[in-house]
Amino acid sequence: MNGGVWRRTGLIAALVLAMVLPTGGVALAAAPLPIMVVGDSITQGSSGDITWRYHLYQHLLNAGVSFDLVGDRTDLYNNITNQHGDQTYAYPFDRHHHAQWGRPVTSEKDTIQAAVSSTGAQVVLVLLGINDLIWFAHSPARVADDMRTFVSNARAANPSVTIVIGHTLSRYDIFEKVYLNQADTADLNARYDALAASMSTSASRVVTTTDPAGWDPAVHTWDGTHPNSTGEARIAAAFANALNRVGIGRSFTGPTNVAWPSPGPAVSTTSLNRAARLNWSATPGATGYLIEQRIVKPSNESTFTRLPYPVADTTWTTEGLAGAQVDYRLVPTKGLMTGQPGNHSRAVFGGVAPGHVTLNGSPGPTDNDSQLWWSSTAEATGYFIEVIDLARNPASWTRLPWAVSATSFNPGLLYPGNWYRWRVVPVNGLLEGPASVPIEIRTTGVPQYTRFFALGDSYSAGIGNQDSKADPQCGVSPNTWAYLARSPWDPQPELLACSGATTVDVDLYQKGLIPWHAPGPTLITMTIGGNDAGFAPELTNCILLPVQCTHREPALNATVDALYNPLRLLYRDLRLRAPGADIFVAGYPQLVAPGLPCPLAINAPLDDDERRMIVRLGVRLNNVIQQAAFDAGVVAFTGEVTARFAGNQHAACGNDPWINDLVFSYRESSFHPFEPGNLAYALALNDRRVLVNTHGAVRRVL
Repeated sequence: MNGGVWRRTGLIAALVLAMVLPTGGVALAAAPLPIMVVGDSITQGSSGDITWRYHLYQHLLNAGVSFDLVGDRTDLYNNITNQHGDQTYAYPFDRHHHAQWGRPVTSEKDTIQAAVSSTGAQVVLVLLGINDLIWFAHSPARVADDMRTFVSNARAANPSVTIVIGHTLSRYDIFEKVYLNQADTADLNARYDALAASMSTSASRVVTTTDPAGWDPAVHTWDGTHPNSTGEARIAAAFANALNRVGIGRSFTGPTNVAWPSPGPAVSTTSLNRAARLNWSATPGATGYLIEQRIVKPSNESTFTRLPYPVADTTWTTEGLAGAQVDYRLVPTKGLMTGQPGNHSRAVFGGVAPGHVTLNGSPGPTDNDSQLWWSSTAEATGYFIEVIDLARNPASWTRLPWAVSATSFNPGLLYPGNWYRWRVVPVNGLLEGPASVPIEIRTTGVPQYTRFFALGDSYSAGIGNQDSKADPQCGVSPNTWAYLARSPWDPQPELLACSGATTVDVDLYQKGLIPWHAPGPTLITMTIGGNDAGFAPELTNCILLPVQCTHREPALNATVDALYNPLRLLYRDLRLRAPGADIFVAGYPQLVAPGLPCPLAINAPLDDDERRMIVRLGVRLNNVIQQAAFDAGVVAFTGEVTARFAGNQHAACGNDPWINDLVFSYRESSFHPFEPGNLAYALALNDRRVLVNTHGAVRRVL
C-alpha cells in the first residue's frame, strides 16, 4: 500500500480477526482489503445523502470483513450550489471513494489504471454507464466496449484485481410521469453480464450485480435519476450480494426500506399583524420544506397537519386570525424524498383588540325574530352575537357559533312574546374587544306564560267588590281584575295582593313568593303607591274634618314625588327576580268628579276645589308610577286605566260610577272600583298586553 496522492491514509474501517496457532501463538492480523468504489453522481451522492457507500460499509463491518475504503475523494456534490466539496453526509463513516458527478465510462476508462495503482485497490466496485447513454448518446454496444477497456486498464495496474460491475439503472421523468432508458439500460446490462462472463479469470474475477431488488425509479429516486434512501440501500444490497459471490462478506441482511433521516431545521417565528413569519436555516441537500401545523388556539389540535406543497425558500409568511396560536415544524424534502419532522415552535399571530361598539335593537317583523344593529369599530374583523334567554336560562350567555362581518344581524328561531338579552363582542381574529352594553328585547307575539302573579294593594285585591267582605284579612275578591284579565291560555293567577299594602309590604311579603328565576315566561301585575301616598286617610280627613283640606296639597305633592325611588327599586327588584317576566304596573283612576253633584255623604264635605285637588294628586301619582316604571324597564298601563274609566263619567259622583263613594258599612271599600271598575282594569291591562304583543318592547339592562 503505497503513499501515492490517491492512496487513502486515514481511518482503517475493519474488524481484525486474530488467528490462534496450534502452538498457542497468535498470527499477525491480515492487512485490510482495499476496496475502491468508482462511479458517477449515483455513487458520489449529494448533500445530506446517506449514500449506498454507507450501507455497504455498514454491511461489511457487520459481516466481519477486514477492509479499507480507498479513493481520491471524500466529498458529496452540493445539489443546491452545484459545487463539489460538500461533507454533509447523513451519517459518519469511511468516506473515501473515486466517484464524480456526471462521470461517464468513456472518460473513466482512461484514468482507472492510475487510480488503482495509486490506491492499491484489490477490489473495484464500478457503477457507470447511464451518463454515456444520456449525455454522450453512446450506444449500449459502445458503452460495453468502453467498460471492457476499463477492466483491462484496471488489470494493468493490478492483474489480480476483483471487479464488480453494477447494473445501470433506468430513469423516470417525474413531470411527464414516464419511464426512461429502460430498453437501453436492459441492453447495456445484458452486455455487462456477457462481458463479465467472458473476462473473468481465476486470477482476476469480474462479476456483475443484479438489478437492485424491485428497482422502480419512480419510487426509489428523489428526482427520477438519483437514488433516495431506500434506493441507496437496494443498490448497496446488490453490490453486497455480488461481493458475496466472490467470497467477500455474506448476503446483504440490512434494511432495504430506509427513510431519509434528515430532520427539519429549527423554526423561529415572528408575530405580524394578523400574520406570522417563519424563518429557518437550510437543511443540507433539501430542495424544499413541508410545513406542518398544529392549531393550538382556537382549535386545540393534538396532531400536526401537513400543508400540501413544499416551500423552496427558508422563510414563509402566512396570514391568519389575530391572536391565533399555531405550532409549526418543518419536514425537509429533496425532490420526491421526504425527511423527518424537526422540533416545533409556536407562532402567535399579532393584532390589536378592537374597541367598544354601541348596540341597538328592536323586535323583528315576525313573532320569532329580532333586529340588532351596532356601531363599527377599528380593527374588528367580525362581531360575535351573544344572547340570554331570560325566561329559560337567565344566568348564562350563549354565543352564536360564528362571527358576523356586518354591523347588523336579525336573530331568528326565537320564542314569541319572550324576553332576550343581547350583546355584541367585536373581534379581531381571536382577539376580543369589550362586550357592548347589553339590551333586552321582547319579541312580538303571544307568550305562553307558565305562572301569573298578581301583587299589590287593595286595588289589585278587589276590595271594592261586594264579595271582598268574605276575606277580612286582605279583602281579596275572586272577581278582581287579575282573574277577569286572564286569557284562556293563561295560567290561573296567584293573587298575592292585600288591602292596605305599601311598597314595603310588597317588597317584604309578596315579592318573595315569586320563585327566583322561575322557569318559563311569567306574567306579573300590580297596583301600588296609593297607600304610600296616604290617599285613604287624606281623603277621609277631607270628608270628615270641618275645614277645607286643599292646604295639604303641597305636602301631598312632596309625598307623591318621594315615591319615585321606592317604586323604581321595587320594579327593578321584580325584574331581577323574574328577568323573563312581563311586568305590568297599573295606575289609579280618577276617584271623584268635580262639578257634578255627589251623594249626600260626600257632597257637602267635599267642595269642587278639594275634588280638583284629588284629581291632580291622582294624575301626579300616575305620572310618578309611569316614570318609575319606564326607568326600571317594566310596563305601566296608567293611561289605559284612566282611558277605560273615562275621567268624570265613571268616577265616584260620575254619571255612571264604577268606583264606590263613601261606604259607611264597609269603609275599606270606599273609593275603590267595584265589579264594573274591576272589569275596566282587566280591559286596560289587556289593551296594554295587546300593544306589547303587537309591537314587542326594548329595555335597558339593570
